[in-house]
Amino acid sequence: MIERHSGQMQIVCECGNAQRRIYEADEFDIMVSDARAEGFVIAKVAGEWQHTCQDCATPGRKQRSLL
Repeated sequence: MIERHSGQMQIVCECGNAQRRIYEADEFDIMVSDARAEGFVIAKVAGEWQHTCQDCATPGRKQRSLL
């Protein structure tokens, strides 16, 4: 998901892992490029965009849990 606060944004996985940096509204393309470089997988599934961190996207790796 993309979290937005006060004109800034950041890509966050469902598990809670977030990008290392926070971006300004006009840096959307840079944010997506940086997320992919950090290992995030960004894909449209059933009409909705999903943002999955490297830990959750790698088969066989234990996914981080917020619980």
